[in-house]
Amino acid sequence: MSDRDEALHEIARLAKHYHLTLEDIRRAMAGPDMQKQSSGIIARLFSYIGGIFIFAGVGVFISMYWREFNSEARVIVTLGIGFAAYLLALACLNDKNYQRAATPLFLISAVLQPMGILVLLNEYSIGGDRRYGLLFMTAYMLLQHSLTFWAKQRTLLAFGTIFFGAMFFVTLFDIWGFRPNLTGAVMGISLLCLAYSLNQSRHSAISGFWYLVGSVMFLWALFDLLEDSVLEILYLGLAAFMIFLSTYVRSRAMLFVSTLAMLGYIGYFTAEHFANTVGWPISLVIIGIALFCLGSLAVRLNNKYIRQPV
Repeated sequence: MSDRDEALHEIARLAKHYHLTLEDIRRAMAGPDMQKQSSGIIARLFSYIGGIFIFAGVGVFISMYWREFNSEARVIVTLGIGFAAYLLALACLNDKNYQRAATPLFLISAVLQPMGILVLLNEYSIGGDRRYGLLFMTAYMLLQHSLTFWAKQRTLLAFGTIFFGAMFFVTLFDIWGFRPNLTGAVMGISLLCLAYSLNQSRHSAISGFWYLVGSVMFLWALFDLLEDSVLEILYLGLAAFMIFLSTYVRSRAMLFVSTLAMLGYIGYFTAEHFANTVGWPISLVIIGIALFCLGSLAVRLNNKYIRQPV
């Protein structure tokens, strides 16, 4: 008799002696992990619900008494509470029993601190270009989130760093007088590169969102740049290239946006050049066929190149 058979025989003997059922054995084997997972889900759920109630309470309090507050009070109930929430989140990260509460606190601080900085500038500034106030706010939040992310390596802080960084550079490019399509192209490419880097890291959970935002900004900027020019037809090829690129980086968000961009351009081009001709009904049929073909192609590309094997 092998060791495995002897072990099974011993388990059967103990089960008969103590009147244990198969369900008892299964629960005993999986119990600690299941209880740990269940308690983790419950703790996370109550943390988010608690954060929602805290934010709702602060928001209702501010809205009820905003007109009665003086300048100092308005700054305290926005910037002050936001910065206090940020400090509490840092304190929660240092205690493993309260680490789950850090996420909603960081979210509250990320909303209230920018609001508070803008309120501070509005109450005490002496005029000037409002874009410089927005630039100051985004610079402060970018510095805070990037330094905290460097120290704590939290995915939410990585998201905040990219978000406020994008706002900072968009505002800066606007102050410098960059054309919107040029700003969109630069920011779109930058966000796509950042999303690719995130997808290769432990923070891949947020890469899909930035693939989506980067693709929309880049393709919108390209269309605005090429519209009504002799190179306009190149947009179709660039959209096709983005579809191919989505298979390389394995991004459903990029595939979705690129497919919509290609279909949208086909519809735009058809309406622009064939709307007042007899061929318009035929063009509608062509668009429908293109829709089916591209939809089928997108599904096949997703299944073959993007979807991770289970």
